[in-house]
Order: sequence, then C-alpha cells, then structure tokens
Amino acid sequence: MQDIKPKAVLVPFGYPGYPDSYLERFTEESVEALKGLGIELRCSPIVKVRSDAEGAVKVLREEDFDFFVVLILSWVEAPNVVDVVDDFRDKPILLWSHTMFKEGDEWMTLGPMPGAGVVRQTFEELGLNFKFVYGMPDEEKLKSRISLFSKAAFAVHRLRHSTVGLLGYASMGMYTACFDHLPLREKLGVEVHHLDQYILVKRTEEMGDDEVEDLVKEAKENWEIGEGVTDRDLIVSLKMYRALKGLVEEFGWSALQIKCQYELSKYYRSVPCIPLSMLGNELPCSCEGDIPLIVTQLMLHYLTGGTVSYGDIHTVEEDRILVGACGYAPFGLCDGRPKVGKTEVLYEGVANCSLYREGRVTLARLGYKRDRSLKMHIVTGEAKKPRPFREVGCLPYPSMEVVLDGNGDDVAQNLASQHYAIAYGDFREELLEVCRLLSIVPKVT
Repeated sequence: MQDIKPKAVLVPFGYPGYPDSYLERFTEESVEALKGLGIELRCSPIVKVRSDAEGAVKVLREEDFDFFVVLILSWVEAPNVVDVVDDFRDKPILLWSHTMFKEGDEWMTLGPMPGAGVVRQTFEELGLNFKFVYGMPDEEKLKSRISLFSKAAFAVHRLRHSTVGLLGYASMGMYTACFDHLPLREKLGVEVHHLDQYILVKRTEEMGDDEVEDLVKEAKENWEIGEGVTDRDLIVSLKMYRALKGLVEEFGWSALQIKCQYELSKYYRSVPCIPLSMLGNELPCSCEGDIPLIVTQLMLHYLTGGTVSYGDIHTVEEDRILVGACGYAPFGLCDGRPKVGKTEVLYEGVANCSLYREGRVTLARLGYKRDRSLKMHIVTGEAKKPRPFREVGCLPYPSMEVVLDGNGDDVAQNLASQHYAIAYGDFREELLEVCRLLSIVPKVT
C-alpha cells in the first residue's frame, strides 16, 4: 500500500497566439513539479485549438487515473477545455492556472489567470468536482495544495474499488452502526459483502490443531500471556485468525467488520479480539458490525498508507478524551509486546489488553444527517498513556488518553457514535479534502 502512488493525467491548455517555446517549457516544468510530489503522471499533447481535444481525450481514456489536471498555461478558449472534460465528469479535476513569470527585470504573462477565471466559473456551473489552484511550478505553497489534493483523490479512487467483508450486522441495537447499502455504493463507491458468522465458526472448527502449531509457538514466544489463558484458548483464537485471513484472501476484501456480541462472545464463547488484533496489522478491521466506522478506517488507511484502529470514547473532559475498545487494537500499534488475557465477564475468550503507543493522532467518524446525507466528525490531539481504568469486571482495554487540540465539550456535543477510527498523525486537512470531493459535511473539534 505504501508504495502505491497517486496517479494522474495532465492535460495542458494553451493558445495559438503565444510562442510554443513558452508553452512547452512551462508544461515540462509542471510535469517535473508533479512527479516531484510523488504523483505517477502521464501528459497529453498541449490543447491549443479545438481539434486538439481529441488527442487529450484519447490519452485520458487509456489510463485508469485518480484525478486529472487541467493546466491553464495561457489564455484559452473555454470550449476546448469543456470538450476534454465532458466525458470524465465522474473524476476529480485539479484546475491549475499558471500566473506571471519574470524575464530579466520584467514581469510577463501569457494570460492564464483570465483564461482560468472563465474556466473556473464554467466548471462551477457545470457541476464538476474540481479544485482550483494557481501559481508557477516552483512555488512551495502551490505544491503543498496539489499534494493534499492528490492524496485525497487517491483515497477517493481507492474507496471506489473497495469491498468491506461484513460478518453479521449491527450489534446490540446500535442504530449508528447501520447503513444504506445502495446510497453507500453510489456516494462512496464502497461495496459491502455480507456473510453470517456461521461461516467463520464452521471454518474454525474444520481446521486441525496442527494447522496453527507454528502460530501458537510464536504467540508463546512473543506475547505476554495472562493467567488463565490455556493452550486450547490460543488454538481456537489462532484458528479463527487463519479462518478470517482465508476469507479476506478468498473474497478480496479491503477491510473486515464482524459482529461479536452475542453470537461469538456468548454462544460460541470465543471472541475475535486476538484474530482482529493480528489482522489489523494487515488491513482495517473492527467489530460490532459498524459500517460507517470501517469505511472511515478505510479512508484513513488510504490517506496514511498505514495501520489504523478504532476505539470507544469512554469519557470526555475539558482537555482530553479516553479512547479504547474492549479487547481490540492492532498489535502493531501497541506499546511493547502484545498483552493478552482471558475474560469471562460480559464476553468470553482471549482478548488484547495492551496499551497504545504515544504520538499524534487523528480520530474520525462518518455519520448520517437526518436527510441521510453523510457527515464526518474529526478530532485531533496527542495520544498519551491512559490512567489505569477498566470496565467493571473486565480486563484492561487497549486504550489511550488523547490530549485534545480543541475543547472536550465541543467533541461531546458532536459525537457521531461511540466508535471512532484512529490513525497516527495529523490528517485533518486530508480528511477535509476527501469530504469536499465526496460532498460529506465535515466538523472539526
């Protein structure tokens, strides 16, 4: 995932009244600037007259790109631009206008901003999904804006090619975990492949103990295993991990969401906390059948290229919140060796009771507005070691205290559920850009 770059097509637009030497030079400089931002790029021939549009369209049709760049090099005739973009209305567009440049002691222009003024308003009236930036290729502020857009467009494109594996559905009456399947597919492009937990139980029970011998040995060597955890507990948990991993590979899932309570936690008596904590290093995972949560995790995963998690918000204070889930955290995000223990209160099985490592974090949560349009709540802060706490009768939860950038009551008054996706780093601006591209209403607290 980390090695995959945003992919774009650059379509430069000029005007036949200006010297080709300027248009070609500024195109080359723009190409190098974009490649320098880590964008995989293909450039079409310059469109100067209307008949040139066909060549640009041909290049766009040959590529599977995340976004395309409409580059205004000089004054342009707007119909030439519309001819190119018209068949690609579903794609994000970066409308980039060059500005003035200096030759010796004199500032010069080819008229790109006047051309961009016409095109920008035209795009708005056409209802195109675009972002307008302006500046010359060597300007750092411009490159920062383009980089932000490219990351968001990459995440949006990946979402449209993602499938969430859902075992079971919303747990314990969580209305906020429910979702509208077709509108989710239409708005975000995410498919949800639903199966019941029976397939997990069946495949776990069909697996021989010998198939997880190596995993049991590794667990005993690498984990801090608490009192009461038996070899049989480890064997069942690790069979479940193998079964879940097999389902992910068989169906090509991009993320995994599973309902634990009560089918697995009470009736089968083996929670999926450890299997999910292992799989969480490989793809976004969470539990209790919460689809808005796992889609938020996917967004953060595509933006960060790394491991993401989730937690319940357990308490809110003036300057901090306490976040943790009952037995789940990707082992790769834990501080030190994974700690596991046996639980028999509220739920049964082997659970993760490690603490998260410290660092800058972003928490986010998709939710629905009353009209079923989408919104997103975004929270940032610094993750610290939590105070000792536990839910009555339970093991300590994988948790963190987040010292907020904002105000605790603002967080509380905008809670979109108890579950929030977690990523290490500050991704406010990237999430805001994703929200803009997807018409999601954001709230940062």
